[in-house]
Amino acid sequence: MTRRIPLVGLVAALAATLTACGTATGSPSATKTTTAHHPAPVVRKSAAAMTPAEIDRFERAYSYAVAKGYFDAFNDAHFDHHRNRNHGFELTSAAPPTVMVGMTPAWGYRLLPWHRSFVLEAEQMLRAALRQRDKEEGRDPREADGLFMPYWDVAHDQAVPAWVQAFQPQGGTAMVPPDVPKGHPLYGKPVGSRYDIHFGRWPGNNPAFDRLPQPAQVAGIIDHDDFPAFYRAVEAEPTIVPSAVPAAKQALEALDRRFPDNPDVQTIVETLKRSPEELKAAAQDPDATMKLLDAAFGVGYLATAEAAKPHPDQDLINTVHTAGAAIISPPHVILHLWAAGIDPTNPTVRGTVSNFNELTVDPLFWMIHTELDRWWFTWEQSHTGLPPLTGEDKQFQPVLSKQGAWYGGGRVHTLRDLAPTQKLPYRYDELFRP
Repeated sequence: MTRRIPLVGLVAALAATLTACGTATGSPSATKTTTAHHPAPVVRKSAAAMTPAEIDRFERAYSYAVAKGYFDAFNDAHFDHHRNRNHGFELTSAAPPTVMVGMTPAWGYRLLPWHRSFVLEAEQMLRAALRQRDKEEGRDPREADGLFMPYWDVAHDQAVPAWVQAFQPQGGTAMVPPDVPKGHPLYGKPVGSRYDIHFGRWPGNNPAFDRLPQPAQVAGIIDHDDFPAFYRAVEAEPTIVPSAVPAAKQALEALDRRFPDNPDVQTIVETLKRSPEELKAAAQDPDATMKLLDAAFGVGYLATAEAAKPHPDQDLINTVHTAGAAIISPPHVILHLWAAGIDPTNPTVRGTVSNFNELTVDPLFWMIHTELDRWWFTWEQSHTGLPPLTGEDKQFQPVLSKQGAWYGGGRVHTLRDLAPTQKLPYRYDELFRP
């Protein structure tokens, strides 16, 4: 049984609802704003370094946009991977989660430039939303010109900044995804139908994914010579920790005794037998990477499900943690799963930022991707390589023209627009440093 998820029905539903999201469920009519506003270049700052005034400006813009449903179109765009080809690997909604692999390598190489254009669209939309709110409240709308999307310096902060954790905007809708597990509130609802998002976030509360990237790991990613290797380190290439392998093997033997014939346990056992060179070679095979990630999710879910019980077996949770300590998953998926966490009362419910159909309403989604973009931005300062894309894969239109017209967006971004960094309408307050 394959774990690739056929979404033909969902694609049809997306096509039917994207138009509606541009007006009734997502944004004001395009006729209300006829002149595009082009803000001056901004400096994106770490969320932990923002001033109280910058935080207040961001929260007022963001909460207003979420409540108005302006992120609905962004949710649908992020989830429409057949149109956008924006991930090499996507999390499904299943419990345990599995991954869906992009149809071609280009899907992975588009990850960083597509999300760069996506963040640019969101910044533009938030500025327009703040101008609307300021006019309604009698404030000076020119403050919106300096609004920026902050980044989360995960390697150095190792926690969600306090103000971000306290800020959990309410509102917005999304489409019901396939494979919702039994026990989840969306279970049984028609795939492709819309629902009101119930925001959730439990950072660090995922026994299988409880470690954030460290400075040395990120420095190693940025040290890769060519873009394909850099990309694989961000999204596709797990790392074996040699010092943790002996204990992991003992833990896996214990899990094998408790869960005999568990295929996920066997996959991890076989992976730990590989040399670093063999693992790097396997990382270039999407199916092999998918199998490993699925196995990691499966083994991790043994601890996730156990932790949600009234009287969890802590020995089992510790054993799973030890087994998983020998393999570090790629940062992209780790950031989503760590930041989202798991509902302590229901292991089938992940936090909003790990649900690919609704995650844009959580500001952490954008802060994760501005951080990944900052890594790429840093890499670009000393490398000249570009994503190996050709033809239409070099064009990115995450938000359709009719959806983005009201805020002056929805345009087609080209790879030439997005790289090198000298052409970008933003900078970072600092490049990544170990």
